[in-house]
Amino acid sequence: MKKYDLKLTFIASVALQMMSPSYANHTVFDDVIITGRFGSITQGTIDGAKENVKTIPGGASIVDLDQVREGRQSTWSDSLGMAPGVFIQDRFGSEEARISIRGSALSRTYHSFGIKVLQDGVPINYADGFFDMQTVDPNASRYVEVLRGANATTYGATTLGGAINFVAPTGYDNPEVFSRAEVGSFAYNKFFGSVGGVAKPDINGNVWDYYVAGSQTKQDGFRDHAEMENQKALGNFGVKVSQNIESRFYVAAVRSRTQLPGYLTKSELNADPSIANSSTSGGIYPYRVDANRRRDVDTQRLANKTTIRDGNTIYELSAYFMNYSLWHPIDAIIEQNAKTIGGHLKVIKSIDRHLITFAYLPSVGSTKGTSRPTNNQGVATGVPTSNYDQQSNNSSLFVEDKYRWTDKTTLVGALQYDRANRKVVDSVSTANNYDYTFAQWSPRFGLIHDLTPTNQLFASVSRNFEAPIFGLGSMSATTPRSAQSGETYEMGARGVSSNVSKGYRAEWDLTIYRSNLKNEFFTACSNPNNTSTCSTTNVPATIHQGLELGSYFLFKNKYEARVSLLMNDFKYDGNPTLGNNRLPGIPPLLIRGEALYRWGNLIGSSGLPSGYVGPKFEWATKAPMDAANTLSNEAYVIWGLKAGQQIDKNWSWFADARNLTNKKYAATTNISSNYFGGTTAAVYYPGDGRSLYVGLDRKWD
Repeated sequence: MKKYDLKLTFIASVALQMMSPSYANHTVFDDVIITGRFGSITQGTIDGAKENVKTIPGGASIVDLDQVREGRQSTWSDSLGMAPGVFIQDRFGSEEARISIRGSALSRTYHSFGIKVLQDGVPINYADGFFDMQTVDPNASRYVEVLRGANATTYGATTLGGAINFVAPTGYDNPEVFSRAEVGSFAYNKFFGSVGGVAKPDINGNVWDYYVAGSQTKQDGFRDHAEMENQKALGNFGVKVSQNIESRFYVAAVRSRTQLPGYLTKSELNADPSIANSSTSGGIYPYRVDANRRRDVDTQRLANKTTIRDGNTIYELSAYFMNYSLWHPIDAIIEQNAKTIGGHLKVIKSIDRHLITFAYLPSVGSTKGTSRPTNNQGVATGVPTSNYDQQSNNSSLFVEDKYRWTDKTTLVGALQYDRANRKVVDSVSTANNYDYTFAQWSPRFGLIHDLTPTNQLFASVSRNFEAPIFGLGSMSATTPRSAQSGETYEMGARGVSSNVSKGYRAEWDLTIYRSNLKNEFFTACSNPNNTSTCSTTNVPATIHQGLELGSYFLFKNKYEARVSLLMNDFKYDGNPTLGNNRLPGIPPLLIRGEALYRWGNLIGSSGLPSGYVGPKFEWATKAPMDAANTLSNEAYVIWGLKAGQQIDKNWSWFADARNLTNKKYAATTNISSNYFGGTTAAVYYPGDGRSLYVGLDRKWD
């Protein structure tokens, strides 16, 4: 008999047992007991998530954030920088970053789309697909699911980038008080605290658990005009009505204030990358006025997930509401308020040799906003040039079947239908009004073959689909944009090889893929400091292909290494003007890694010696900056050093040194159609200079 204390482990165990020889002549649920007392059935644990990856016929991985917390954990790059297949670069040391998976939103150098981002399985994207990194606190998550491309079907994601799901602990797996303090260069400081636990049954026999977390982060930033301050609070509260019924409520609130230092010219980058953009307007330096060139966000979120088990069937119902307010003084004063409502109904059922999932995922949203002229000091100087209501309405339906074909081989088939409406009503600039609907059926077929109980091969073919988000320039009633679509072919291997007695362990996650895209969104800005110079078009045909590798090695329980390798071959496909040029915006090769020496007692859940020290590095090859391939961002290598120790079961510390050689380099750049071999314009975003961060953790049982 086996006992499973949570929904994700339960589902994963069903799929995995379907892959075992013992499944051949009986229903898998015959030897499963659902106890419901030992954990949440709405929120998965990291062990359950890792098991679930083994049932996915494509690129998928789990980021253990306890390992990330051996160094600084402030930005998304800190948490996801070593995740296989993820390209992410901080823009100026704050929470905002460029992020792309398999070339999603490749040319978008500000804000983000192309990936479905979730917190605890509930989307944080606005209804049109845009997402804000400020709305998530990675410190309050136990792990992250990264499901690349159509491997995120379980969350209704068919975009090229797939889905990223940050998963917080519950009171069941985090019954303690925890605090963490980080301080470091550029006046950086972050303080985080959380508390969790399980209450005694109430008068009706219901069992409540809770997890609540809060944080504050401040920094002056490596560059001038790069101050950032935010406060975040979130929590989840679960009530278990019985062994088979649980409802969990989620709350979150974020206040974020961020200055935007802007791009630099190449000469400024080489001379002093710490300065802010030096452009002037009417004798004013817009990037050197505290109240100007900034992005201030306030957001609140409420959600609920309810899970019901009935024999061999699981029902999951979810609903969420998100409110978002933006103050954004840039080349205009932009004010927005967005409201998003959505949810899903999911049914998972075991029938003989099949594990079948049905789901319906609707969402609606409205973003009301204005754009006014600015005096470049953070003050509006005139009547609105735009007063709009951007309305989104989305519906997704999918069905998936995981069929146990032989003792070692599982076939996966899925079909999803997406319908997305985008409507703009602008009372001032009526030329911006439009009302378009996009729809597509997206099939997916995959295969998983177990070489051994811990080693797999997999392959799949799928279609992807993405409707345009608002803010893709040049879209109007007379200038439509098509949805981005395409087919992806992928294959790979993942596995583990270990010898406990010798302290040896090797893990690998390797995927190669090719996506043939139609109507890829391509955004180019002739002047990145002025959004009116940015336009987005559909490129008729492009190819995205590459290799995603994540690896881990442990030798003699002392020598530990991690390497993440990302190879990108993205290009136009027989374009009449650009031929087969490389698509700009990403280096063909990016490698990140670290090597640690460990010593000391075995303390904590990792099972490894408690002390560690070692180097880390990042190497990126030169990256094209324009579609004509006339100019490239220079290659770079940066080095760091990490050390720390878990002193006992309650105390631990770390020190994290970065860019030890104080390398001057551009972490990211503007994207243009043609730089004609060079430019004196400000188009480079510098990476941070030499820095040091230290931190201290404290736990109370």
